[in-house]
Amino acid sequence: MIRNHINRFGSLYHNFPIVKRTYQVVVAATKEMGIGKNGKLPWNLPSDLRFFKEITVTASSEKMNAVVMGRKTWESIPTKYRPLPGRLNVVLTTRGGSYDIVTSEDVVKCGSLPTALNFLAESSISSKIERVFVIGGGEVLREALNAPECEAIHMTKIESNIECDTFIPPVDLSAFQPWYSSSTLVENDISFRFVTYVRMNRSIIGNSDEEDLTFLPQMILERKIMSMGI
Repeated sequence: MIRNHINRFGSLYHNFPIVKRTYQVVVAATKEMGIGKNGKLPWNLPSDLRFFKEITVTASSEKMNAVVMGRKTWESIPTKYRPLPGRLNVVLTTRGGSYDIVTSEDVVKCGSLPTALNFLAESSISSKIERVFVIGGGEVLREALNAPECEAIHMTKIESNIECDTFIPPVDLSAFQPWYSSSTLVENDISFRFVTYVRMNRSIIGNSDEEDLTFLPQMILERKIMSMGI
């Protein structure tokens, strides 16, 4: 079990070989790339929450996905919902001890994003993790969004004007191309759509001879097929 491997290394990871696991980013952002205000999401979109859960929870009975987040993002999750169930919650914090993050079978603390990716690439852990998702907050996403290890970005693009005080950089369109986009949806008077960007060296976008894209979540593959009317 994953718990056995977590206990083997303790609760805060620092020293791993320089081997990093790739990951995907899941984020909701405005046109100006605003992602939050006063430490919270400035919108109420149940469809986005369902989208997030469906992407980050695997259907596999043998593996689980990992979600990587900063300490503030962890704290912003209501206590009754954390750790996020059915996923290995990797919390980035330099604080040790018993501080608010209780290491358990589904929770592990790492000192930085590179350390977390090294940990998740460790063979005994990697074999039990299907996909890795970086989910926030602002500081973590600014580091992760366009980094070489990021292979896809699943973005809920908020098209309505909403004030934010936390921002992330735009998607680097020299490295990523949109691969899937939903139609525009409206919920609670907010317009939005779901867009998946794929790193261009992973696939030939729009070509019938595409490289294997099974690294993407199954729901994204299915939505792409439906959008093509196949």
